[in-house]
Amino acid sequence: MKKTLSWILLILAFFLLVASYFLSEQILTPSNPSESDDENLRKQISFSEFELPTPETIRFQNGVLRLRGWYFKNPKKQNCGVILLHGFSNFKIQMLPYATPFWKRGCSLFLYDARAHAESDGKYSTYGYHEKMDLERAVEYFSEIDNTPEDRIGIVGIDLGASTALQFADGQYEYGFVIADTPYKDMRSYVEHRYESLYSRLIRFFIPLSLSIAELRGDLLVDEVSPLNTAKMINKPVLILFPNDGDETQKQDAELIGSNLKTTSKKLVTYSTQKTLLHQNKTISPAFEMILQSFLKEIKFVK
Repeated sequence: MKKTLSWILLILAFFLLVASYFLSEQILTPSNPSESDDENLRKQISFSEFELPTPETIRFQNGVLRLRGWYFKNPKKQNCGVILLHGFSNFKIQMLPYATPFWKRGCSLFLYDARAHAESDGKYSTYGYHEKMDLERAVEYFSEIDNTPEDRIGIVGIDLGASTALQFADGQYEYGFVIADTPYKDMRSYVEHRYESLYSRLIRFFIPLSLSIAELRGDLLVDEVSPLNTAKMINKPVLILFPNDGDETQKQDAELIGSNLKTTSKKLVTYSTQKTLLHQNKTISPAFEMILQSFLKEIKFVK
């Protein structure tokens, strides 16, 4: 009887280990589009549809990692720049509709694929743990090529991009402002919510071990991936956005981050249109643009 029980426990432990390993792979690896889908989508892109010129293709390094993106040099230079960061399992094209309002106001633009996404190098996404250091290098590089001071460069991001921006903005670096659309409060709760939605509540049984394995494979510390904690150190202007037709977790995360922000120049705003998808819309809504305009006017960043 004891031998049988030992075998059962051994099999269960092996199953737990294997299942957790495969879940860690899903956690770390973005589901990027296939090459054919990516190529087809790029063929549909006309920068003029976003009132943008054809950008300069750029590459920059963070250590051995090479990141690729687009640089739009604005001829109506207003001594401002904006870096736009896409969401998880997406790529820089997602941010084109968000780029237009800043281009109209005379800001140069810088968009790049996050590590392990689309054209950039890297095997794993680390939910902002390493991405914040990629962003540090992006700010430096953008400032160099555009001749714009780092404190005149704003950062705009969606989910992964938003959370990366908030983790970067911890008081150690120069930047102008952060606009964070639907950020998550921390990696652990985001992973629990995401994979519980994809599978079932039973997935919570595997998540602790999966995250421990992910830490080893991705060279990160899960509990240090926390925009909620970083918010306590942010002293520059921040606009937190979330869709009013999103789920309750998105709302709660946005509100918690907003309440934790150290800066006195902060706004928390809900909007009625979900994040723009390229195949659905070519522009953000007028209401969304008014939110941006109000925030930029309030912080006196651009006219």
